[in-house]
Amino acid sequence: MVYKRLGVKFVMAYEIFERKTPRLGIPMLSFSKLGQIQFNQSASRIMQKETIETILLLWDAKEKKLAMKMTSNKKDLRSYTIRYNDKGNGATFSAKTFLDHIGIDYSQRKGIPININANSEYFLEVAIPDTCFKKEGVQRTQFRIPSSQ
Repeated sequence: MVYKRLGVKFVMAYEIFERKTPRLGIPMLSFSKLGQIQFNQSASRIMQKETIETILLLWDAKEKKLAMKMTSNKKDLRSYTIRYNDKGNGATFSAKTFLDHIGIDYSQRKGIPININANSEYFLEVAIPDTCFKKEGVQRTQFRIPSSQ
């Protein structure tokens, strides 16, 4: 970092740390290293108030948009159950297979601002930034256990 004071240039080795995910105020969604979709405190409070418990995930590959739809059918095999943290500081659900299917790079958490509208058919619709996807040619390798003979 370079700055000027009284006409003299100073070079500092320090950089200002930027938070990856704001904690308060803005509803955010992020993808965790465990393959979970997580909501911050602001988003989870809205969802809990609207009693959003079971959802369906929808993916528009052309537009790279994720949508979520509430469902009351808890027996639907396509549905995901939202788990709200006991302390009220967030919510999550496991979606590793889905994230792998659409090509999300969840090796580092990246927050995405969201709008939640419980009165809409899809309570959440968000365009996923290109920075959240795996780079072309980079493949996750799976560990295989050799079969015992």
